[in-house]
Amino acid sequence: MNSISRRLGGGLLLVLLLTVTLVGQGAVWVFDRALRDYLSSDLQREADALLAAVSNGPQGLYLDTGRVSPDYMRLYSGRYFIVEAGPHRWRSRSLWDQRLPMPLDSADHTLQPGPSGQQLLVRSERFNKLGQSVQISVALDYQPLLEAFARARVWLWGLGGLAVLISLAVQQLLLRKALRPLRQARQELAEWQAGQRLQLSDQVPQELLPLVQEVNHLGEQLERIIQRARKGVGDLSHGLKTPLAVVERLLIKEVLDAGDREVLHQQIEQIRRQLERALQRARLAPERQLTRRFSVAEDLPWLCTSVQQAHGERVRIEHPDLQGETPWPFEREDMLELLGNLLDNACKWARSRVRLEWQVTEQGLLLSVEDDGPGISEADRQRVLQRGVRLDEAVTGHGLGLDIVGDLVEVYNGDLQLQKSPLGGLAVQVHLPFPHQP
Repeated sequence: MNSISRRLGGGLLLVLLLTVTLVGQGAVWVFDRALRDYLSSDLQREADALLAAVSNGPQGLYLDTGRVSPDYMRLYSGRYFIVEAGPHRWRSRSLWDQRLPMPLDSADHTLQPGPSGQQLLVRSERFNKLGQSVQISVALDYQPLLEAFARARVWLWGLGGLAVLISLAVQQLLLRKALRPLRQARQELAEWQAGQRLQLSDQVPQELLPLVQEVNHLGEQLERIIQRARKGVGDLSHGLKTPLAVVERLLIKEVLDAGDREVLHQQIEQIRRQLERALQRARLAPERQLTRRFSVAEDLPWLCTSVQQAHGERVRIEHPDLQGETPWPFEREDMLELLGNLLDNACKWARSRVRLEWQVTEQGLLLSVEDDGPGISEADRQRVLQRGVRLDEAVTGHGLGLDIVGDLVEVYNGDLQLQKSPLGGLAVQVHLPFPHQP
Protein backbone atom coordinates (compact mmCIF):
# COMPACT_ATOMS: atom_id res chain seq x y z
CA MET A 1 0.00 0.00 0.00
CA ASN A 2 1.33 3.44 -0.93
CA SER A 3 1.96 5.65 2.07
CA ILE A 4 2.63 9.38 1.94
CA SER A 5 4.56 9.09 5.21
CA ARG A 6 6.78 6.30 3.90
CA ARG A 7 7.39 8.03 0.58
CA LEU A 8 8.28 11.33 2.22
CA GLY A 9 10.42 9.55 4.82
CA GLY A 10 12.25 7.58 2.13
CA GLY A 11 12.86 10.71 0.08
CA LEU A 12 14.12 12.61 3.11
CA LEU A 13 16.38 9.68 4.11
CA LEU A 14 17.92 9.55 0.64
CA VAL A 15 18.51 13.32 0.56
CA LEU A 16 19.99 13.40 4.06
CA LEU A 17 22.30 10.43 3.44
CA LEU A 18 23.55 12.02 0.25
CA THR A 19 23.99 15.35 2.04
CA VAL A 20 25.86 13.79 4.98
CA THR A 21 28.15 11.86 2.63
CA LEU A 22 28.95 14.87 0.49
CA VAL A 23 29.39 17.22 3.45
CA GLY A 24 31.47 14.72 5.45
CA GLN A 25 33.75 13.77 2.60
CA GLY A 26 33.88 17.30 1.24
CA ALA A 27 34.75 18.85 4.60
CA VAL A 28 37.59 16.38 5.18
CA TRP A 29 38.90 16.85 1.64
CA VAL A 30 38.78 20.66 1.83
CA PHE A 31 40.52 20.68 5.22
CA ASP A 32 43.13 18.20 3.94
CA ARG A 33 43.95 20.38 0.93
CA ALA A 34 44.13 23.52 3.06
CA LEU A 35 46.43 21.80 5.59
CA ARG A 36 48.74 20.51 2.85
CA ASP A 37 49.04 24.03 1.46
CA TYR A 38 49.88 25.35 4.93
CA LEU A 39 52.44 22.62 5.63
CA SER A 40 53.97 23.16 2.21
CA SER A 41 54.60 26.77 3.22
CA ASP A 42 56.11 25.48 6.47
CA LEU A 43 58.43 23.19 4.47
CA GLN A 44 59.43 26.21 2.40
CA ARG A 45 60.52 27.96 5.58
CA GLU A 46 62.46 24.84 6.65
CA ALA A 47 64.24 24.82 3.29
CA ASP A 48 65.15 28.48 3.73
CA ALA A 49 66.54 27.71 7.21
CA LEU A 50 68.66 24.85 5.82
CA LEU A 51 69.92 27.12 3.07
CA ALA A 52 70.98 29.62 5.71
CA ALA A 53 72.83 26.79 7.53
CA VAL A 54 74.94 26.13 4.42
CA SER A 55 78.20 28.08 4.92
CA ASN A 56 81.47 28.59 3.04
CA GLY A 57 84.54 26.89 4.51
CA PRO A 58 88.18 26.24 3.59
CA GLN A 59 87.13 23.24 1.53
CA GLY A 60 84.07 24.87 0.03
CA LEU A 61 80.45 24.79 1.14
CA TYR A 62 79.48 22.81 4.24
CA LEU A 63 76.32 22.34 6.38
CA ASP A 64 76.49 23.79 9.87
CA THR A 65 74.59 21.11 11.87
CA GLY A 66 74.53 23.34 14.92
CA ARG A 67 72.01 25.53 13.16
CA VAL A 68 69.76 22.59 12.18
CA SER A 69 66.60 21.79 14.18
CA PRO A 70 66.97 18.88 16.67
CA ASP A 71 63.93 17.18 15.05
CA TYR A 72 66.20 16.18 12.17
CA MET A 73 68.54 14.34 14.58
CA ARG A 74 66.02 11.86 16.09
CA LEU A 75 65.57 8.57 14.25
CA TYR A 76 62.41 8.51 12.09
CA SER A 77 61.17 11.66 13.78
CA GLY A 78 58.95 12.52 10.84
CA ARG A 79 61.12 15.42 9.65
CA TYR A 80 63.76 14.76 7.01
CA PHE A 81 66.03 16.65 4.62
CA ILE A 82 68.68 16.14 1.95
CA VAL A 83 71.01 18.95 0.87
CA GLU A 84 73.12 18.62 -2.27
CA ALA A 85 75.80 21.22 -3.21
CA GLY A 86 78.08 20.12 -6.02
CA PRO A 87 79.95 17.00 -4.91
CA HIS A 88 78.77 17.40 -1.33
CA ARG A 89 75.63 15.73 0.02
CA TRP A 90 74.17 16.01 3.53
CA ARG A 91 71.16 14.11 4.89
CA SER A 92 69.33 14.31 8.17
CA ARG A 93 70.20 11.72 10.81
CA SER A 94 66.47 11.00 11.17
CA LEU A 95 66.52 9.25 7.79
CA TRP A 96 69.14 6.75 9.00
CA ASP A 97 69.74 4.49 5.98
CA GLN A 98 66.46 5.29 4.18
CA ARG A 99 66.16 7.23 0.97
CA LEU A 100 63.99 10.31 0.61
CA PRO A 101 61.59 10.04 -2.35
CA MET A 102 61.65 13.03 -4.65
CA PRO A 103 58.37 14.46 -6.00
CA LEU A 104 57.96 14.97 -9.74
CA ASP A 105 56.67 18.49 -9.13
CA SER A 106 57.48 20.59 -6.07
CA ALA A 107 54.02 22.18 -6.25
CA ASP A 108 52.34 18.77 -6.19
CA HIS A 109 51.03 17.84 -2.73
CA THR A 110 50.88 14.11 -3.46
CA LEU A 111 52.11 12.03 -0.55
CA GLN A 112 55.16 9.81 -0.97
CA PRO A 113 55.91 6.59 0.97
CA GLY A 114 58.54 7.08 3.69
CA PRO A 115 60.37 5.02 6.34
CA SER A 116 58.40 2.90 8.85
CA GLY A 117 55.24 3.11 6.78
CA GLN A 118 55.10 6.89 6.99
CA GLN A 119 53.41 9.07 4.35
CA LEU A 120 55.62 12.02 3.52
CA LEU A 121 54.75 15.46 2.24
CA VAL A 122 57.93 16.38 0.28
CA ARG A 123 59.08 19.73 -1.08
CA SER A 124 62.23 20.07 -3.19
CA GLU A 125 63.76 23.31 -4.52
CA ARG A 126 66.99 24.50 -6.09
CA PHE A 127 68.82 27.60 -4.78
CA ASN A 128 71.97 29.56 -5.64
CA LYS A 129 74.35 29.98 -2.71
CA LEU A 130 77.68 31.80 -3.11
CA GLY A 131 77.65 31.15 -6.83
CA GLN A 132 76.94 27.44 -6.46
CA SER A 133 73.73 25.49 -7.12
CA VAL A 134 72.20 23.99 -3.98
CA GLN A 135 69.36 21.39 -4.08
CA ILE A 136 67.36 21.14 -0.83
CA SER A 137 64.60 18.59 -0.23
CA VAL A 138 62.59 18.55 2.99
CA ALA A 139 59.84 16.18 4.06
CA LEU A 140 57.24 15.92 6.80
CA ASP A 141 55.37 12.83 8.02
CA TYR A 142 51.67 13.29 7.18
CA GLN A 143 50.51 9.95 8.55
CA PRO A 144 49.25 11.23 11.96
CA LEU A 145 47.08 13.79 10.15
CA LEU A 146 45.66 11.11 7.88
CA GLU A 147 44.70 9.08 10.93
CA ALA A 148 43.13 12.19 12.49
CA PHE A 149 41.17 12.77 9.30
CA ALA A 150 39.95 9.18 9.38
CA ARG A 151 38.72 9.62 12.96
CA ALA A 152 37.08 12.93 12.04
CA ARG A 153 35.36 11.26 9.10
CA VAL A 154 33.97 8.57 11.39
CA TRP A 155 32.72 11.23 13.81
CA LEU A 156 31.17 13.24 10.99
CA TRP A 157 29.36 10.19 9.62
CA GLY A 158 28.24 9.19 13.09
CA LEU A 159 26.91 12.66 13.88
CA GLY A 160 25.40 12.85 10.40
CA GLY A 161 23.64 9.52 10.93
CA LEU A 162 22.34 10.76 14.27
CA ALA A 163 21.13 13.93 12.59
CA VAL A 164 19.40 11.80 9.92
CA LEU A 165 17.58 9.75 12.57
CA ILE A 166 16.53 12.88 14.48
CA SER A 167 15.35 14.52 11.26
CA LEU A 168 13.32 11.45 10.30
CA ALA A 169 11.74 11.32 13.75
CA VAL A 170 10.90 15.03 13.65
CA GLN A 171 9.52 14.66 10.12
CA GLN A 172 7.25 11.80 11.17
CA LEU A 173 5.98 13.84 14.12
CA LEU A 174 5.30 16.82 11.88
CA LEU A 175 3.63 14.57 9.30
CA ARG A 176 1.36 13.04 11.89
CA LYS A 177 0.40 16.52 13.03
CA ALA A 178 -0.05 17.76 9.45
CA LEU A 179 -2.09 14.70 8.43
CA ARG A 180 -4.32 14.91 11.48
CA PRO A 181 -6.95 16.93 9.51
CA LEU A 182 -7.06 14.09 6.96
CA ARG A 183 -7.74 11.55 9.69
CA GLN A 184 -10.41 13.88 11.05
CA ALA A 185 -11.92 14.21 7.57
CA ARG A 186 -11.91 10.42 7.23
CA GLN A 187 -13.75 10.14 10.54
CA GLU A 188 -16.25 12.78 9.44
CA LEU A 189 -16.78 10.94 6.16
CA ALA A 190 -17.57 7.79 8.13
CA GLU A 191 -20.08 9.80 10.18
CA TRP A 192 -21.49 11.27 6.97
CA GLN A 193 -21.93 7.78 5.53
CA ALA A 194 -23.68 6.71 8.73
CA GLY A 195 -26.02 9.69 8.46
CA GLN A 196 -24.65 11.42 11.57
CA ARG A 197 -23.59 14.60 9.73
CA LEU A 198 -24.36 16.38 6.46
CA GLN A 199 -21.14 18.35 5.94
CA LEU A 200 -17.44 18.12 6.70
CA SER A 201 -15.85 20.73 8.91
CA ASP A 202 -14.08 23.45 6.94
CA GLN A 203 -11.64 24.12 9.81
CA VAL A 204 -8.79 22.51 7.89
CA PRO A 205 -5.45 23.71 6.44
CA GLN A 206 -5.62 25.81 3.31
CA GLU A 207 -4.28 22.96 1.16
CA LEU A 208 -7.18 20.68 2.19
CA LEU A 209 -9.92 23.31 2.00
CA PRO A 210 -10.67 22.79 -1.76
CA LEU A 211 -11.03 19.03 -1.16
CA VAL A 212 -13.39 19.56 1.78
CA GLN A 213 -15.41 22.08 -0.23
CA GLU A 214 -15.71 19.61 -3.11
CA VAL A 215 -16.89 16.86 -0.76
CA ASN A 216 -19.41 19.22 0.86
CA HIS A 217 -20.62 20.29 -2.57
CA LEU A 218 -21.04 16.64 -3.52
CA GLY A 219 -23.00 16.08 -0.31
CA GLU A 220 -25.29 18.99 -1.13
CA GLN A 221 -25.83 17.60 -4.63
CA LEU A 222 -26.68 14.16 -3.28
CA GLU A 223 -29.07 15.67 -0.74
CA ARG A 224 -30.80 17.68 -3.47
CA ILE A 225 -31.06 14.58 -5.65
CA ILE A 226 -32.59 12.59 -2.78
CA GLN A 227 -35.03 15.38 -1.95
CA ARG A 228 -36.01 15.74 -5.60
CA ALA A 229 -36.45 11.98 -5.91
CA ARG A 230 -38.68 11.88 -2.82
CA LYS A 231 -40.67 14.88 -3.98
CA GLY A 232 -41.02 13.44 -7.47
CA VAL A 233 -42.25 10.09 -6.20
CA GLY A 234 -44.74 11.84 -3.89
CA ASP A 235 -46.01 14.11 -6.66
CA LEU A 236 -46.33 11.20 -9.07
CA SER A 237 -48.22 9.01 -6.62
CA HIS A 238 -50.53 11.89 -5.67
CA GLY A 239 -51.13 12.85 -9.29
CA LEU A 240 -51.91 9.29 -10.41
CA LYS A 241 -54.22 8.45 -7.49
CA THR A 242 -57.29 10.22 -8.79
CA PRO A 243 -57.01 9.23 -12.49
CA LEU A 244 -56.42 5.60 -11.58
CA ALA A 245 -59.42 5.63 -9.25
CA VAL A 246 -61.62 7.02 -12.04
CA VAL A 247 -60.27 4.49 -14.56
CA GLU A 248 -60.84 1.66 -12.09
CA ARG A 249 -64.41 2.81 -11.46
CA LEU A 250 -65.17 2.99 -15.19
CA LEU A 251 -63.65 -0.39 -15.92
CA ILE A 252 -66.14 -1.99 -13.51
CA LYS A 253 -68.93 -1.18 -15.94
CA GLU A 254 -69.61 -3.84 -18.51
CA VAL A 255 -70.60 -1.31 -21.20
CA LEU A 256 -69.07 2.13 -21.64
CA ASP A 257 -71.04 4.87 -23.31
CA ALA A 258 -69.48 7.76 -25.24
CA GLY A 259 -69.27 9.96 -22.15
CA ASP A 260 -67.49 7.25 -20.17
CA ARG A 261 -65.02 6.70 -22.99
CA GLU A 262 -64.32 10.43 -23.12
CA VAL A 263 -63.73 10.51 -19.37
CA LEU A 264 -61.51 7.43 -19.64
CA HIS A 265 -59.55 9.08 -22.46
CA GLN A 266 -59.06 12.23 -20.39
CA GLN A 267 -57.88 10.30 -17.36
CA ILE A 268 -55.41 8.28 -19.45
CA GLU A 269 -54.13 11.55 -20.94
CA GLN A 270 -53.74 12.90 -17.41
CA ILE A 271 -51.73 9.81 -16.45
CA ARG A 272 -49.54 10.29 -19.52
CA ARG A 273 -48.92 13.94 -18.61
CA GLN A 274 -48.04 12.99 -15.06
CA LEU A 275 -45.53 10.40 -16.31
CA GLU A 276 -44.00 12.90 -18.73
CA ARG A 277 -43.83 15.37 -15.88
CA ALA A 278 -41.96 12.89 -13.69
CA LEU A 279 -39.55 12.07 -16.51
CA GLN A 280 -39.01 15.78 -17.12
CA ARG A 281 -38.13 16.38 -13.45
CA ALA A 282 -35.76 13.44 -13.49
CA ARG A 283 -33.92 14.86 -16.51
CA LEU A 284 -33.20 18.19 -14.79
CA ALA A 285 -29.78 17.27 -13.44
CA PRO A 286 -27.21 20.06 -13.42
CA GLU A 287 -25.17 17.93 -10.98
CA ARG A 288 -23.97 15.79 -13.84
CA GLN A 289 -20.83 16.80 -15.69
CA LEU A 290 -21.41 19.63 -18.12
CA THR A 291 -21.34 18.00 -21.57
CA ARG A 292 -22.18 21.01 -23.77
CA ARG A 293 -22.65 24.64 -22.87
CA PHE A 294 -25.52 26.74 -24.13
CA SER A 295 -24.23 28.86 -27.00
CA VAL A 296 -26.20 32.08 -27.18
CA ALA A 297 -25.04 32.93 -30.69
CA GLU A 298 -25.90 29.48 -32.11
CA ASP A 299 -28.73 28.02 -30.00
CA LEU A 300 -30.88 31.07 -29.25
CA PRO A 301 -31.70 32.06 -32.89
CA TRP A 302 -32.76 28.49 -33.62
CA LEU A 303 -34.92 28.38 -30.48
CA CYS A 304 -36.59 31.73 -31.19
CA THR A 305 -37.30 30.70 -34.79
CA SER A 306 -38.85 27.40 -33.66
CA VAL A 307 -41.09 29.05 -31.05
CA GLN A 308 -42.17 31.82 -33.44
CA GLN A 309 -43.04 29.30 -36.16
CA ALA A 310 -45.21 27.44 -33.66
CA HIS A 311 -47.24 30.61 -32.88
CA GLY A 312 -47.33 32.19 -36.33
CA GLU A 313 -46.55 35.69 -37.45
CA ARG A 314 -48.85 37.42 -34.96
CA VAL A 315 -46.08 37.46 -32.32
CA ARG A 316 -42.63 38.99 -32.70
CA ILE A 317 -39.82 37.85 -30.35
CA GLU A 318 -37.33 40.61 -29.58
CA HIS A 319 -33.87 40.06 -28.10
CA PRO A 320 -30.53 41.94 -27.93
CA ASP A 321 -27.79 41.64 -30.53
CA LEU A 322 -26.14 38.20 -30.24
CA GLN A 323 -22.80 39.17 -31.75
CA GLY A 324 -19.91 38.66 -29.34
CA GLU A 325 -21.99 36.76 -26.76
CA THR A 326 -20.02 34.03 -24.98
CA PRO A 327 -21.54 30.62 -24.10
CA TRP A 328 -23.33 30.36 -20.77
CA PRO A 329 -21.93 27.83 -18.25
CA PHE A 330 -25.15 25.81 -18.17
CA GLU A 331 -26.24 22.55 -19.75
CA ARG A 332 -27.51 23.22 -23.28
CA GLU A 333 -30.58 20.98 -22.99
CA ASP A 334 -31.61 22.57 -19.69
CA MET A 335 -31.34 26.08 -21.09
CA LEU A 336 -33.32 25.11 -24.21
CA GLU A 337 -36.00 23.65 -21.92
CA LEU A 338 -36.10 26.73 -19.68
CA LEU A 339 -36.05 29.37 -22.42
CA GLY A 340 -38.36 27.32 -24.63
CA ASN A 341 -41.04 27.13 -21.95
CA LEU A 342 -40.66 30.81 -21.04
CA LEU A 343 -40.90 31.95 -24.66
CA ASP A 344 -43.72 29.52 -25.47
CA ASN A 345 -45.75 30.67 -22.48
CA ALA A 346 -45.12 34.35 -23.31
CA CYS A 347 -46.07 33.88 -26.99
CA LYS A 348 -49.24 32.02 -25.97
CA TRP A 349 -50.55 35.08 -24.09
CA ALA A 350 -48.85 37.93 -25.95
CA ARG A 351 -50.83 40.13 -28.29
CA SER A 352 -47.93 40.96 -30.62
CA ARG A 353 -44.64 41.35 -28.72
CA VAL A 354 -42.38 39.15 -26.57
CA ARG A 355 -39.13 40.60 -25.30
CA LEU A 356 -36.19 38.48 -24.07
CA GLU A 357 -33.35 40.15 -22.17
CA TRP A 358 -30.44 38.85 -20.09
CA GLN A 359 -27.52 40.08 -18.07
CA VAL A 360 -24.40 38.08 -17.12
CA THR A 361 -22.74 39.11 -13.85
CA GLU A 362 -20.17 37.62 -11.51
CA GLN A 363 -23.02 36.18 -9.41
CA GLY A 364 -24.79 34.43 -12.29
CA LEU A 365 -27.28 34.87 -15.12
CA LEU A 366 -30.38 37.14 -14.96
CA LEU A 367 -33.08 36.35 -17.53
CA SER A 368 -36.22 38.36 -18.24
CA VAL A 369 -39.05 37.34 -20.57
CA GLU A 370 -41.91 39.85 -21.01
CA ASP A 371 -45.09 39.91 -23.07
CA ASP A 372 -47.79 42.46 -23.87
CA GLY A 373 -50.64 40.09 -22.95
CA PRO A 374 -53.23 40.35 -20.15
CA GLY A 375 -50.74 39.43 -17.42
CA ILE A 376 -51.50 38.09 -13.93
CA SER A 377 -52.76 40.09 -11.01
CA GLU A 378 -50.44 40.74 -8.09
CA ALA A 379 -52.45 38.52 -5.75
CA ASP A 380 -52.33 35.63 -8.20
CA ARG A 381 -48.60 36.19 -8.82
CA GLN A 382 -47.91 35.75 -5.12
CA ARG A 383 -50.13 32.69 -4.95
CA VAL A 384 -48.68 30.78 -7.88
CA LEU A 385 -45.16 31.08 -6.42
CA GLN A 386 -46.14 29.40 -3.17
CA ARG A 387 -44.70 25.91 -2.62
CA GLY A 388 -47.16 23.15 -3.42
CA VAL A 389 -49.46 25.27 -5.62
CA ARG A 390 -49.62 24.08 -9.21
CA LEU A 391 -49.25 26.97 -11.64
CA ASP A 392 -51.66 25.41 -14.11
CA GLU A 393 -54.32 25.29 -11.36
CA ALA A 394 -53.68 28.83 -10.06
CA VAL A 395 -54.24 30.81 -13.24
CA THR A 396 -55.91 29.54 -16.36
CA GLY A 397 -53.44 29.15 -19.16
CA HIS A 398 -50.25 29.63 -17.18
CA GLY A 399 -49.69 25.92 -16.61
CA LEU A 400 -47.18 23.16 -17.02
CA GLY A 401 -44.58 25.29 -18.83
CA LEU A 402 -44.01 27.66 -15.92
CA ASP A 403 -44.11 24.72 -13.52
CA ILE A 404 -41.26 23.07 -15.41
CA VAL A 405 -39.37 26.35 -15.34
CA GLY A 406 -39.89 26.52 -11.58
CA ASP A 407 -38.51 23.01 -11.16
CA LEU A 408 -35.43 23.79 -13.23
CA VAL A 409 -34.79 27.03 -11.35
CA GLU A 410 -35.11 25.16 -8.06
CA VAL A 411 -32.62 22.53 -9.21
CA TYR A 412 -30.09 25.24 -10.07
CA ASN A 413 -30.66 26.96 -6.70
CA GLY A 414 -31.98 29.96 -8.59
CA ASP A 415 -34.79 32.43 -8.08
CA LEU A 416 -38.05 32.87 -10.02
CA GLN A 417 -40.16 36.02 -9.80
CA LEU A 418 -43.28 37.19 -11.60
CA GLN A 419 -43.64 40.94 -12.18
CA LYS A 420 -45.76 43.28 -14.23
CA SER A 421 -44.07 44.01 -17.53
CA PRO A 422 -43.69 47.56 -18.91
CA LEU A 423 -45.21 46.06 -22.07
CA GLY A 424 -48.41 45.52 -20.10
CA GLY A 425 -48.33 41.76 -19.60
CA LEU A 426 -46.33 39.36 -17.45
CA ALA A 427 -42.57 39.66 -16.81
CA VAL A 428 -40.89 36.43 -15.70
CA GLN A 429 -37.50 37.07 -14.12
CA VAL A 430 -35.12 34.18 -13.50
CA HIS A 431 -31.79 34.38 -11.70
CA LEU A 432 -29.48 31.36 -12.03
CA PRO A 433 -26.21 31.29 -10.08
CA PHE A 434 -23.29 29.85 -12.00
CA PRO A 435 -22.65 26.14 -11.35
CA HIS A 436 -19.96 25.34 -8.79
CA GLN A 437 -16.49 25.27 -10.35
CA PRO A 438 -13.79 23.00 -8.73
